[in-house]
Amino acid sequence: MEIREIILAEERAEIAQFLQRFHIVFEEDIDKTLALYENERLIATASAAKNIVKCVAVEPEYQNRSHLSTLMSALIKQLNEAGTNHIFVYVRPEHEEVFANLGFKPVVQTMNISFLEQGGDIRRTLAALKEEHRLDNSPKGAVVVNANPLTNGHLHLIRKAKENHDTLLVFVVSEDRSFFPFADRFKIVQKALASDRNVVVLPTKDYLVSFATFPKYFQKREEKIREEHALIDVLTFKQHYMKIFNITARYVGEEPFSPMTETYNKTMRHYLGNSLKIIERKTVDKQPISASTVRALLRKKDVTAVRDYVPEATYAYLESEAGRKIIAAMKDHDRRH
Repeated sequence: MEIREIILAEERAEIAQFLQRFHIVFEEDIDKTLALYENERLIATASAAKNIVKCVAVEPEYQNRSHLSTLMSALIKQLNEAGTNHIFVYVRPEHEEVFANLGFKPVVQTMNISFLEQGGDIRRTLAALKEEHRLDNSPKGAVVVNANPLTNGHLHLIRKAKENHDTLLVFVVSEDRSFFPFADRFKIVQKALASDRNVVVLPTKDYLVSFATFPKYFQKREEKIREEHALIDVLTFKQHYMKIFNITARYVGEEPFSPMTETYNKTMRHYLGNSLKIIERKTVDKQPISASTVRALLRKKDVTAVRDYVPEATYAYLESEAGRKIIAAMKDHDRRH
């Protein structure tokens, strides 16, 4: 048996072809792949996109042996050596035992998928976050935003929500898969809400993640992929965030445009029930404000085009050197794609 790191284009092509037999897509965001060979025959592979393990497959006749554990141990070791110590994986429930033996613990589980972590503990992480911000056990409201970038629509949602609570928690998605880096998004939200005394801005940490991280092989249809991802995220929020922070209501804006967001809202309506509050969107010229609209305007025009769509904190950032670099990168991304 030999474990190889896959680097060359022709090697990646072999892996992609191997995965197709298991109805698995070899995804573009993958940055590390290992493969297990026996007498030059490819029998297993596993990959990682940052700290998300994905694209795991083993030849059927080898699935009851220790080959997956051997391969995963090697992948985890390499991730650890590169400084990645908090690792996640989405697996089918019947494969959970293999990963449990490697130190993975469940975050949440649906009928189709188990979401596991190694090197972290969601309960301890959120409890520490609660203590760090000196939050008590009184009932609270919550809003979760990516803020890519923060808009007047976000502020409208937050300020309508805070009317109903002594404390409103605003969670900013910590995952760095947006054009605007998390550190900058977080600072902009803090600055925009600095005068709102009953609002506490918090990071989501690693647990509420974007659709981009979710493996595309558990369900073949895009709609089913969206639904399963939404369910994992909503259950994570309900079973952990709501319990630890004593969140009694979560607020979202109505969604007229994005299928992904509408799927997410539909899932929340089902699982959160009366705890979910949907707020009408703020508009400009009768059009709902969204971060995607702001990004589209930035790609096509200059910064002044979004003046009515964003708060002063966002606008000042967009005019800064860091903001202008991001706008240039967005335009360059469009030209290349």
